[in-house]
Amino acid sequence: MQIRLTIVASSILFSLQISQPVFATSEEYMPLMHAKNYQDGINTAEYWKSEKLDGIRAIWNGKALKTRSGKSLIAPEWFTEALPNFPVEGELWAGRGNFHIVQQTVLDKTPHTQSWKKISFMLFDMPHAAGDFRKRYFNIVHTVNQIDVDHIKYVVHTPIASEAELFHYLDNVSGESGEGVMLRKVTSRYQAGRSTDILKLKKFHDAEARVIGYRVGRGKYQGMLGSLLVKLDNGIEFYIGSGFSDDQRKHPPEIGSTVTFRHNGYTDNGVPKFARYLRERSN
Repeated sequence: MQIRLTIVASSILFSLQISQPVFATSEEYMPLMHAKNYQDGINTAEYWKSEKLDGIRAIWNGKALKTRSGKSLIAPEWFTEALPNFPVEGELWAGRGNFHIVQQTVLDKTPHTQSWKKISFMLFDMPHAAGDFRKRYFNIVHTVNQIDVDHIKYVVHTPIASEAELFHYLDNVSGESGEGVMLRKVTSRYQAGRSTDILKLKKFHDAEARVIGYRVGRGKYQGMLGSLLVKLDNGIEFYIGSGFSDDQRKHPPEIGSTVTFRHNGYTDNGVPKFARYLRERSN
């Protein structure tokens, strides 16, 4: 039985419970750079590569820790006290396959010290710094070395010898349960917006969709979520029925929320193939 948002579905689910650059500092929303997908024909010699970390992107604006959308993150004082008085950008990360630890910890309004000790702030850029990425990267390395605390590190970037070497690196990262690879153009200055200055490369594709309904589960999922009805920005609707833990089936994402899913390309009708749930987006 397929149910969009009906009284039945709603009631069932409701019952389940080393020169220092010049910087500007601001507590307002900070526009960021965003990546495009890697495409054949890219001149890899123009880029440096790094592992794509499966965490929550965060910005230290010189005074406070924020999400990419400007939402405040309440971290323990010991976690942020060593950070500089200028903006740095990075990933709150607890290691490969541990996104759930980061999500459960950093979005909590009351910080739990023992949980935060599992997390590192992996720096990868300086939004208000002058110069190209090569210069910004060297400043990041210098800053982290000066800070010299265990939980503040930098994401290692290395040159790309060839496209074959890049895909060999991707295979190694993916084979060790890593998320994928990021490429940053070494000559690029920090310019907010989506461009080919930053590229992401994965074995699979990730995408986002808005939750618009539910399908009730059957068999062992009786009384729980069977699948989510979601809608892409282009209007295409489809169900996501795999990738959920039992707890997520008992407490599914709310109607109107945005979820991230993984897929293997698209059908001729534009529907993602083999879509499986990853997580609810953190704003």
